[in-house]
Amino acid sequence: MMKKISLPKMLMKYFWDCDFENLDMSQYSFFISERILNYGDIPSVQWLFTQIDKVFLAEIVDKSRNLNKKTRNYWNLVLHG
Repeated sequence: MMKKISLPKMLMKYFWDCDFENLDMSQYSFFISERILNYGDIPSVQWLFTQIDKVFLAEIVDKSRNLNKKTRNYWNLVLHG
């Protein structure tokens, strides 16, 4: 069983529709990463990059059905150069 990794309070605004206290990276890493990639500000994205492997982020960008087209293109450029 993975250790629960709680989210910092600065991310609460992106998860207004969720039970924020019960979100943790070990269980919902795809969903959390997807939401931050789509809507996050610079500090939020910086936090995400300290938590998630770049290869996994690239996989999210490739597989996500929730990233809008411009966001997907941006993250493809950032992650793949």
